[in-house]
Formats: sequence, C-alpha cells, structure tokens
Amino acid sequence: MTEAALADGVVLDDDAHHAAWEAQLKAAGAGQDDPVKRVEFIRWQVLRAGTPLRLMAQHHAIGPIPLAAAHAASGLHLLLGVIAASLDAVAQGDVDTLAAQAGQLEAAREAQETAIGNADILLNMLKSVGL
Repeated sequence: MTEAALADGVVLDDDAHHAAWEAQLKAAGAGQDDPVKRVEFIRWQVLRAGTPLRLMAQHHAIGPIPLAAAHAASGLHLLLGVIAASLDAVAQGDVDTLAAQAGQLEAAREAQETAIGNADILLNMLKSVGL
C-alpha cells in the first residue's frame, strides 16, 4: 500500500502508477482473479475518503463544494455496491438480486444529481459576481 501512496505523489508514467495500484490491490487480497473482492476493496476506499467529506458537509458554512463531493462519493459508493452485488448475482444466476439493484441505482443517481446541483450552486455564485 505504501507504494501506491508514494506513486500518487511522484511523477510517474501511467504504467508505473498502474503497477503500484495493482500491487496495492493484490496486497489487500483483491487481485484480478476476484473481481468482487476488488470492487468491494475499492468501495471501502471510497467510503474511507467520503466519510470525512460527509462530516465536513454537515457544517452549512463549509459551502456547496464539499457537499457536492460528499454526494458524489456516496453515489460512487452505491454504484460500486451495485457492481459487486451484480457480479455475484450474474455468477450465480440470481435474478432477484439483480432486480433488487434498481433501488440502489436510483439512490446512486439521486446522489450524483445532488452533487451536480451543489456544483451548480457555486458556478452560479461565481457567475453572479462576473467570474
């Protein structure tokens, strides 16, 4: 995991970045041979990143952008959950689980729309002052 964190702060080509990220996923037990574990690990990373954003967004004075980021992170977390559930369901032929993802997709869509709405608030504020 250290290699992946360091790779993010160093100028490397795409292949080197991808190799570091792949090493992180393998170290976490989320290699390419298990796509569900991989998606669930990425989902967990999104949750870890999104939690502080949601805490920041609880304070009205922080403004619309952290709130937009928190909603975007929530939407991404939901989408990754749909992917993981769908991969398992397809592998098992579980039509009920696939159908149950519709509600999660709607929630993810709503979170993304809210993120866009909050970004639009700031854009409109900037436009109103000529920026």
